[in-house]
Amino acid sequence: MAGPREEQKRATRVRILDAAADLLAERGYSALSTLGVQRAAGISRGALLHHFPTIGALVAGLVAHLVARNEAAVREVADRLGAGSDPVVRTLTALYESMTRPAAQAEFELWAAARTDPALAEALRAAERQAGRDLHRVVDTLFGPEVVAHPRYPAVRDLTVAILRGTAMSRPLRSTERAATATIDRWAEAIVILFTHSP
Repeated sequence: MAGPREEQKRATRVRILDAAADLLAERGYSALSTLGVQRAAGISRGALLHHFPTIGALVAGLVAHLVARNEAAVREVADRLGAGSDPVVRTLTALYESMTRPAAQAEFELWAAARTDPALAEALRAAERQAGRDLHRVVDTLFGPEVVAHPRYPAVRDLTVAILRGTAMSRPLRSTERAATATIDRWAEAIVILFTHSP
């Protein structure tokens, strides 16, 4: 059981990561500086550096924090849809809705910034390896053991993530969700076809 001091340290770390995530989602990567995070979190410079001595350490911690937020969002939507709903529809709906929320949008913002920031790209590469494993675990759980056992499942899982990420990342360019809904519906139909026909 953690003592009061450990709980305080944990709470400060979460406060820093929440402030960084909110800055990223609301104002973009240009706002993600150590000074900006320090001010947004309302902490001292020393407290920030104690938890995250470099921007790379902050980014690594932030990716893990965003992944946890994203996973909570996925589970919230899946729970709302209910365990009795079609596993393909439930999975696609839960994943897409989670990808439109601030935590996922913040993660996309990091990816976009990494294109022209080699140090950020390097920090992200290591953090995203673990994030990818966590995402696979979540997607596998959503689809369920029967779907996961299908020989075509690994390809379907990877394509699902790629299609939904692309659809979610292009959301700011659309005025309605009609195109996104149509894409998701067509992919759900394609998954059924892929699983129905023998490999």
